[in-house]
Amino acid sequence: MTRVTGASTLIRKREGALVIRTTVRRSLFGAFATIGIASFAALMIPLASADPEPAPADECNASTLATTARSVNAALSDYFAAHPDASQALIEITRQPAFVAVGHFDGYFGEHPQEADELRAIQQPLVD
Repeated sequence: MTRVTGASTLIRKREGALVIRTTVRRSLFGAFATIGIASFAALMIPLASADPEPAPADECNASTLATTARSVNAALSDYFAAHPDASQALIEITRQPAFVAVGHFDGYFGEHPQEADELRAIQQPLVD
């Protein structure tokens, strides 16, 4: 009897761990997908008004980073507003399980290289 109770307790603990792992995995996927979409969107629309002036190395601080991130987010927002089909496709991809979504992202941008290049261009200020 003791072994059965111990085994069922062990199984319950394992089930709880699986639920936690699944929740954490889904949360991380959602965060990475959001970052990925924002990054791709940042690269898609090369707007001169949205590109910040490159800051000198000695001016690399939280304020300039926030300004750059804000301009990239604005450019991404404008891009997806102008390209609702790309926005919808990327949103649908993020609803897939992580291991499936990675392949779909690669496939989508492989089929739409111009969109990938545009999103990279929008994102470039964050890289610089």
